[in-house]
Amino acid sequence: MKLSVLIPVYNAERFIERCLNSLIIQDLDKNEYEIIIINDGSTDNSLEIVENYSKEHANVVFYSHENQGVVATRNKLLKHAKGTYIYFLDADDYLAHNSFGVILEFALKNDIDIIGFKTLVTSCDNLVSLDKKNVDLETQKIVSGSEYLSKNNNIRVEIWWYFVKKEFLEENNILFIPKGYDDDLGFTLTLFLKAKKVVHYPIEIHRYYQSSESTMRGNNKISKRRISEYFMALILDFTKIINDLENQSFKHQKTIKSNFTLRRNTLTFFTIIKLIKAQFNLSIVKEKINQLEMIKAYPIGPLNREENNVLKFRILIFIINHKQMLYSVVSVCNFLRKLFSLKSLKLNK
Repeated sequence: MKLSVLIPVYNAERFIERCLNSLIIQDLDKNEYEIIIINDGSTDNSLEIVENYSKEHANVVFYSHENQGVVATRNKLLKHAKGTYIYFLDADDYLAHNSFGVILEFALKNDIDIIGFKTLVTSCDNLVSLDKKNVDLETQKIVSGSEYLSKNNNIRVEIWWYFVKKEFLEENNILFIPKGYDDDLGFTLTLFLKAKKVVHYPIEIHRYYQSSESTMRGNNKISKRRISEYFMALILDFTKIINDLENQSFKHQKTIKSNFTLRRNTLTFFTIIKLIKAQFNLSIVKEKINQLEMIKAYPIGPLNREENNVLKFRILIFIINHKQMLYSVVSVCNFLRKLFSLKSLKLNK
C-alpha cells in the first residue's frame, strides 16, 4: 500500500462527496491507496454519505466514534493507516484529479520523508484539472528539514500541504498533541526539524475551499473571537518550539530560531490587532497581553523585513508596544462601537 489518505469528518455533509470524488479519480490502482475516514460524532448525514461510498469503493474505509475533536481523531487515523505515506485532508477541501502518481513515484524512489506541494484557494467546486506547468519533479532539490526551514521563513504549517512517510513518523514518535487547537503548527514543525529528506513540488495539487459559513473564516463577532483564540494558541506553540531550540545544537539552528522568532513576532502583532477587532473588553485584552508578556512574546520584537519597512506597521507597533496607548485604543474602539450600536437601534425604532 503506497498511500493512506486520512480524513476526520464532523458535520461535513455539504462537502464530503466533493472531497471523496476528487480522491477516487486518481492515477493509482485502488489497491495502491486507501481513503480512511473517521466520523467524529457528526449530527448530520455525513456518516450515511461516507458509508455509501465505502460500499461502492473497496479502498474507502470508515470508522465512527463519539465526538472527540480533531486531534484525537487524527491520532486514531494514524493507527489505522497502512500506507507507506500518509496524507491528512480536511473534509471541506479537495484535490486535483490524477495528482498522486508522480508524487508517490518520486517519494518512494528517493525515500523522501516529507514531500510538499502548493494549494489553490477557491470557492469553486470543480477545479480538478492538474496543471503541471512543465515542472519536472526530478529537477527539484532534496534537502534536510533543517535546511528547508532555514531557507523558507514563511513555511506553511497546515498538514494538508504534505505527504509524510509513515515509518519516519513512527521512528520519531510524532503525534498530534491536544493544545486547544488542531496542532498543525507543532506537528508540522517537529516533522521538519526531524526530517532528513524533504522536497517541494511547486504544483497546485490541493484545493483550499473557502466557505463564508465557516466560523474560522467568517467576519462576525464569534468568528473573530475564535480566530484570536486560535492565534493565541499558535503563539504559545511557537514560543515553546523557540525555547526548545535553545537546548539543541544542529546545522542551521540559529537561522531557524531567528526565522521562528520573526514569524512569532508577526503572529503576535496580528493577534493583538484581531483582539481589538474581536471587541473583547479591556480586562480580557489586558489578560491576553499579560500572557504574551509572560512568555516574552510582548513587547513585539522585529517583524519580517517587508513589514518593518511599511510606515503604518511601524506606527501600529509603536502604539501596541506601549500598553497605556494600546489600552486607550481598545477603550475608544469599544466605546465607539457601543455608541454607533445605540444610534443604530434608535434609528431603527
